[in-house]
Amino acid sequence: MPKKKKTGFWERYAKRKLSAVTEAQEESELFLLSENEIDQLRKIRNATYWKAGLAGTLGVVLLYGPYHIFGVALFPETSVWIPVYDDYLSVEIEFLVYSLVLVMMEILYLTYVNVKAVSKIAHACGHPNPSAENFDQNINALIAVGLEKKQDELASIGINPYEGLNPWAVMIFQFLIRLKATVSGIVFKFLIKGILGRYALRAVLDFVGIPVYAFWNIWGARKIMNEARIRVMAPPLIRRYADLIYKDQKDNPEFKEYIYDTLQLISESKRSFHYNHFLLSITLLEKFEVEITEDPPYNHDFLDEIPELSAQTRKGVQQLFVFGTMIDGRLTYREKKAIRYLIERRVLTYSENEINQWVNDYFDGKGIEHFFRDK
Repeated sequence: MPKKKKTGFWERYAKRKLSAVTEAQEESELFLLSENEIDQLRKIRNATYWKAGLAGTLGVVLLYGPYHIFGVALFPETSVWIPVYDDYLSVEIEFLVYSLVLVMMEILYLTYVNVKAVSKIAHACGHPNPSAENFDQNINALIAVGLEKKQDELASIGINPYEGLNPWAVMIFQFLIRLKATVSGIVFKFLIKGILGRYALRAVLDFVGIPVYAFWNIWGARKIMNEARIRVMAPPLIRRYADLIYKDQKDNPEFKEYIYDTLQLISESKRSFHYNHFLLSITLLEKFEVEITEDPPYNHDFLDEIPELSAQTRKGVQQLFVFGTMIDGRLTYREKKAIRYLIERRVLTYSENEINQWVNDYFDGKGIEHFFRDK
C-alpha cells in the first residue's frame, strides 16, 4: 500500500483553526454578505495589514539596528578563500546567519498571521459548513490559501494557462515575482542614493527599505485575504451556474464539443492556475459528461471558429467565458485585453463595463443576479 503522506505542522494547525466552525451558513447564502459580515471582514483586514506591516518594519530594524550599533563587535568580517575568484573575500558570516534567522522568523510569523486571517474570514462568512458533503475539500482549498501553496489541479484535466509561452519565459517571470521585495528594496536604495548623493550614509540607505518591505508584506496579506474571500463565495455560484447552463445547453452537442476549448481560452486569458477555475472546469466537464484527460487536443483556431458556430453555442461559449473570468473576483489587465479583443470580434455581446460591474458585485458579496437573469 502507498505510504500516507505526513502533514506538516502548519497544515495541521490551519486545519484545526478552519474546522472550528461555531456558526455555519447554507451554501446558497455564502455569496451574499450582510452589513455585519462586511464590517467583520473590514476589521480582520485592517488588523492583518497592521500585523504584516509591523513584521516588515521590525524585520529591517532588528536586522540593521544591531549591525550599525555594535558593528564588528557582533558581526566581524572573515576572509574566505574563493577558488574561482583566486583570492580572499571578506564575508560577514555572523551577519548572514543572523539575517537568515530573522528571515525565517518573519516567514513563520507571517504564515501564522495569514492562517489566522483566512480562518477568521471563513468563519465570519459562516464557512465551511461541517454538514456539507464537500467539507474536507473546502477545508483543503482554504488551507492552500493560508499557506500560499501552489494549486495546479488544472494541469490534471489538461488545461494549461501558459499555453503558447516559452517555458524559460514562464520560469523567469515566476522567479522575478518571488524576488519583488528584494528587487524593490535595492531599486529604492539606488533612488535615495541618487537623491542624497555623497550624503547618503550606509545606515540611512539600510533603513529606507522599511516602507518597501512593509508594503510587500501588506500586499501579500491583501492577496491572501482576497483569495480566501472569493474561495468562500465561489462554490455555490459555480454550482448554480452549472445547473443553469446545463439546462440551457444539455441538448446541444456542439456546445459540449467546445467546452474544453472555452475553458482553455479562459485559462490563457488569466495566465495563472486558479482553484476556482479548476472547480468550474471539473464541475462542467462532469455535468456534461465530457471525458476528462490530461492531454486533450488543443484547438489553435478556436477563436476564428466561434463566429461560425450556431447561435445557441455562441451564447453558451460567451456566458462560460464571462463567468470564468469573473470567478476569481477580479479582472486583470490581460483579461480586460482579452475581453476587448473578443468584443471587437463580436464573440462577446456584453460590454466591458457590464462585466466589470458583475465582478465587483461578486467580490463585494452582492451576488451576480444581473448576469444570471441575462441568461
